[in-house]
Amino acid sequence: MRNLPTGTVTLLFTDIEGSTHLLQQLGDDYADVLTQCRRLLRVAFQMYLGHEVDTQGDAFFISFTRARDAIGAAMTAQRSLAAHPWPQGVEVCVRMGIHTGEPQLAAEGYVGIDVHLASRIMSSAHGGQVLLSQSTRELVEHDMPEGVSLRDLGEHRLKDIERPNRLFQLVIEGLPSDFPALNTLSNHLRNLPVQPTSFIGREQEVSVVCKLLRRKDVRLLTLTGTAGVGKTRLSLQAATNMAAFFPDGVYFVALASVSNAVQVVPAIAQALDVSDIGDQLLLERLKASLQEKQVLLMLDNFEQVMDAALSVADLLAVCPKLKVLVTSRAVLHVRAEHEFSVTPLASPDPRRLPDLVGLSRYAAVALFIQRAQAAKPD
Repeated sequence: MRNLPTGTVTLLFTDIEGSTHLLQQLGDDYADVLTQCRRLLRVAFQMYLGHEVDTQGDAFFISFTRARDAIGAAMTAQRSLAAHPWPQGVEVCVRMGIHTGEPQLAAEGYVGIDVHLASRIMSSAHGGQVLLSQSTRELVEHDMPEGVSLRDLGEHRLKDIERPNRLFQLVIEGLPSDFPALNTLSNHLRNLPVQPTSFIGREQEVSVVCKLLRRKDVRLLTLTGTAGVGKTRLSLQAATNMAAFFPDGVYFVALASVSNAVQVVPAIAQALDVSDIGDQLLLERLKASLQEKQVLLMLDNFEQVMDAALSVADLLAVCPKLKVLVTSRAVLHVRAEHEFSVTPLASPDPRRLPDLVGLSRYAAVALFIQRAQAAKPD
């Protein structure tokens, strides 16, 4: 496709932050602003021998043979955008993500996980911010253009990307370098335990749970089932998939060690970092903290603290954007509760065992094999 580079390639994704708001603000002037923005970006990309893979709306997908050229193009583009006299005093803030990998070249352009990773890195940035992957950083850290440096932002979990990725910010001399927390799952999944193994066998159930959580009428969803059936793992996977729908965070509250219902509110407060200092009751502090926030609260192993169900209902009553996902051996029996029953994974009939290939198709067997390999890799 148009002689795009192959092998080790550096990919750059860009888009305008808040483009819809900008359109509403500028009205008829938006088309001219978009044209000017595209021109400035193209000049920078061409200056550093970038290949335009795709352009849609206000977004660009560019590839470079050298990682250093991608850095130079991003630096030049951001400086040009910052210096440009935009109409009506607006700011046009473009976010950028850069990743180096070996994407496959198909008839319509690049395909593969490297393309998705570069796009997710861009989506994690704020307007005016440039983010790099670890692989790009390793190629440029000793060969940086003058006037730029790198800031380590730590590991982040990105949507639909299985493993955490270490991200770096390109700090451009003379331009703003302080931005809010990245738009990553790590910053939405505030305290969810990291799962050491991949998710197996309940993909359909996860999809159903996510659909329920997206419904406006579902505020309290309880996953019920016997001990050890997989309620917690299912809830964690669903919460991870839904993190982008809860910009104020997803919080996990482990209740397995809580034996008294009066300890539930303090456990929730601790997870949300709500202090009990002062004269106000802790439950009232929680209500005040959550009243305007779009949060998913996960309460794990609720069956032993059922008397705390009224406190959960109380929170939901005064916090309209709050949703609660519960795992329990029994329902809470509070108003507007929705139940999802978690059943055991399918397993073969021991009287009619299939061959090894057939056995591995059963989710329960596949899960057992994965756990056994994790315990003894050889």
